[in-house]
Amino acid sequence: MPTKLAFLVAALALVAGCGGGSSRLSKAEFEQHIQADGKAVQQAVTKISGNPSSLGALAKQVAAAEGAVKAAADDLESVKPPADAEQETKTIVSALRTIDVQLQKLEQAAKKNDPVAAAAAGSAIQHSPEIAAAQKAANSLKKKGYKIGVIGS
Repeated sequence: MPTKLAFLVAALALVAGCGGGSSRLSKAEFEQHIQADGKAVQQAVTKISGNPSSLGALAKQVAAAEGAVKAAADDLESVKPPADAEQETKTIVSALRTIDVQLQKLEQAAKKNDPVAAAAAGSAIQHSPEIAAAQKAANSLKKKGYKIGVIGS
């Protein structure tokens, strides 16, 4: 289980969202949002990277991380990134939605004191094609000169 949690932290740090208005963001605005939201997700998931004292404690930590991931996905989906970042942004949102669903499953498994189901949720994140696609999207943004912070690290 600790290995799955370590991967979960890495996966969540990989992706994040950005918030903003309805008009297309400038490159600088996009960078500011994606960096800030990435940091918020990273801070939330760092709390689950340790060795929780129980599955009940894990459930509380995962709930906070799930909230941060959902907020990042919602924000990212609600903005118009620069045109050359639009496809990568959609890919990252897809990965965030996948992580959100698996975190909900992990939280429920932890609440039910079911380590097998908790491990399965962690494994689903680890083997998610959406996570792999988000890593490629983050690398693409970096190649285009975007400073995206912890995303893709």
